[in-house]
Amino acid sequence: MGEDQLEMFDFGEARPDHHEIIETALGYNPRAVFALLSGGDGSLAATHWAMKNIPGCQVAHINTGIGIERTRNFVRETCEREGWQLTEIRAREDCGQDYDEIVRKYGFPGPAQHQKMYIQLKERAIEELVRRNKAGRFDKIMLLTGICHDDSRRRTGYGGKEITFNGAQMWVNHMYWMGQSWAHHYLREAGIPRNPVAVELGMSGECLCGAFADKGELAIVRRVCPIVAARIEGLQQEVRDLHPWGWEDRPPKERDDKLTIEMFSPMCDNCLKSERLAA
Repeated sequence: MGEDQLEMFDFGEARPDHHEIIETALGYNPRAVFALLSGGDGSLAATHWAMKNIPGCQVAHINTGIGIERTRNFVRETCEREGWQLTEIRAREDCGQDYDEIVRKYGFPGPAQHQKMYIQLKERAIEELVRRNKAGRFDKIMLLTGICHDDSRRRTGYGGKEITFNGAQMWVNHMYWMGQSWAHHYLREAGIPRNPVAVELGMSGECLCGAFADKGELAIVRRVCPIVAARIEGLQQEVRDLHPWGWEDRPPKERDDKLTIEMFSPMCDNCLKSERLAA
């Protein structure tokens, strides 16, 4: 999607806290409020705070179909334990987007095809979530993320904008200025169990499309989840004659990956985390 489709609320030079951001966002009277829980530490802390402080807030999880099942189970079990209402939107079953079929047709994505993967595996799921909850033409659905200003190599087009409108979607990064250290401290102080996959992998593991995969990353995935690693390796073997590059590789004659890194992709901040391969 292009930047010209987006509208942003600009707090100017201020660094508003989460209370001010939420108060401003609620002033637009959203029809529904969803905290997007990927299973990572940032989204877990942001979701827990939202469910404690925003009346009527619900939880949503996007199941890309190429994630680690332990993470999906962690999300489901966390919501059940906390008594949170969960909506899970599945890319394949609910939106007709099958990762394996996409790879068979086009090969593994690489950075230049990240936008295609994002649209098919996540954006269409968000559109489905909005469709299910929107009643009128001008309704807004508030979508809360766990994005922090210091948790990625680049801010992927956010530029400190804490509230962004994209049609009926109102994206709110309420913990943007709190930082990673806040999330870890919050989870520890609240006694909230962390996702073991996030601890081991350095990210939630809810999407392993491979668009930004680096050399050696598949070995880390194999250590955390041999089943998903075997699936990816099987796909590599299956498509190598037609698409002779792997999950960790860059396809030949690829366009400048800057085109996709800077797109508005509010659920992919973890894809660029600089520390994720340090474990």
